[in-house]
Amino acid sequence: MDLFWLFIDNLKATFKQQKTTKMKTISTIFLVILFMASQTVSAQSKSYKMYDAFSNKDGVSNFSFSKNMIDAIDIDLGDDDEEKSVTGDLTQIRFMSYNPEKGDLTGPQFLKKAISYLPKTTYKKFEDDSDDDDAEIWLMSKKKKFQECHVFVKNENQNGMQFVVSFYGDFTVNDLKKLKETGENFSEDN
Repeated sequence: MDLFWLFIDNLKATFKQQKTTKMKTISTIFLVILFMASQTVSAQSKSYKMYDAFSNKDGVSNFSFSKNMIDAIDIDLGDDDEEKSVTGDLTQIRFMSYNPEKGDLTGPQFLKKAISYLPKTTYKKFEDDSDDDDAEIWLMSKKKKFQECHVFVKNENQNGMQFVVSFYGDFTVNDLKKLKETGENFSEDN
């Protein structure tokens, strides 16, 4: 009879150990899934908040080109004699315009608020030597490759149209000045 109870106690201990191991395994799997889900959510660009914040606001118009649309066109920067190009994988281009006459903010207030949505720990302002003050470039990069480039096009007139052109992907640009001009040209065409 003692042998029987010893067997039962060993069986209970084994079952309890297996139950604990299963719970640890389930907990580990749950934590891994939770971590992966949080990474997927955080994978969305922080700059999307800028576009989301102004979406459906008075005076704001925006649109984007998807990867399929971008693949259908070439983006060349510069003149025929000194063309530069965007190389790499450009996945999206977003465009936003703001008309202060239809919105609540002045043009400079809009640009300042839009730029404030870019975390300064992640995005860096591109500083160049030119006296050109009609556009500002903010970049998110790793070494020599860019993941994002945002061109904020200013209008001297506070009540004039303001523009934001954003490039997303994993790309290099042979000449950032030409990319800035391309962003400005996008705004002049609209």
